[in-house]
Amino acid sequence: MRQIGTLPKHLDAKVIEDYLLSRGIKTRFDRTADGWAVWVINEDHVARGRQELDDYIGRPDDPRFTESLQVASAIRSREAKLDRQYRKNYREVADGWGGLQASRRPVTVGLVAVSIVVFLLLQSAPRRRGPDAVPGIKPVENLLLFSPVHVDPKTGDLADSGLDAILGGEVWRLVTPIFLHFSFMHILFNCWATMVEGTLIETRKGTLRLLILVLVSAILSNAGQYLYGKRMDPDEVHLFGGLSGVGYALFGYLWMKGQFQPEEGMILHPNTISTMLIWLVLCMTGMLGPIANAAHVVGLLVGIIFGVLRY
Repeated sequence: MRQIGTLPKHLDAKVIEDYLLSRGIKTRFDRTADGWAVWVINEDHVARGRQELDDYIGRPDDPRFTESLQVASAIRSREAKLDRQYRKNYREVADGWGGLQASRRPVTVGLVAVSIVVFLLLQSAPRRRGPDAVPGIKPVENLLLFSPVHVDPKTGDLADSGLDAILGGEVWRLVTPIFLHFSFMHILFNCWATMVEGTLIETRKGTLRLLILVLVSAILSNAGQYLYGKRMDPDEVHLFGGLSGVGYALFGYLWMKGQFQPEEGMILHPNTISTMLIWLVLCMTGMLGPIANAAHVVGLLVGIIFGVLRY
């Protein structure tokens, strides 16, 4: 936000405020001893806003400044409607944790429930012993990984099976990595995001649409993460998992819905959008440890595409 000038007190601030708003320039007027300090909210509108303000001060009787009342009123009415929808969405999401029954959001609840069950199994299941055991990998984990891990009999090192398992019929591996979580904070954050985003989508667009979005984003984000990892380091075993790829797809979908179809009521607060994007970038820095960043990016792109296509 930047000040673009001062409006003399003998001129009507409401007229220029309405005019600027009708041109897509949002402003703030602060009363001063000499009149009004005029601020433009968006930095990109500073030059144009300053020019329009100077024109109004020089020619306040120009009819174009007084013809914008209806347009400005319509814009304010639309923004008030969106604000009410924001508040309604927040109440519905809050209700989603308790008031909404599981039968109204089976996919959302199912994703979280399966993730929790798998996490508990990973914490409690004994490690396999014997010649076929894989150090550091439990059988249930190996069953759900995108590519199963084994001990290379020639080198004794860990190696994955590439795409052989999937091509051999174990197609569940395209999806099941989303249920693997490797720490309490990992599963807590992912389940919270999935519950909030999934509830909003499933109760508004239906179970089938959410299920398709989840499956497509899970498959593409998992495949994208595996292929990216292999491209960066072909000899490394790449272990990854979590709902975050799907979570970013749901986020991207809601983000686009708010931009292009706000009338459907699936609108994210600007602070939520900023937080998710900042978190995406922060994860890429490596400061938070090894993270499936490719899955995040692919998932986000999938959600954006679905949202833009008005799915």
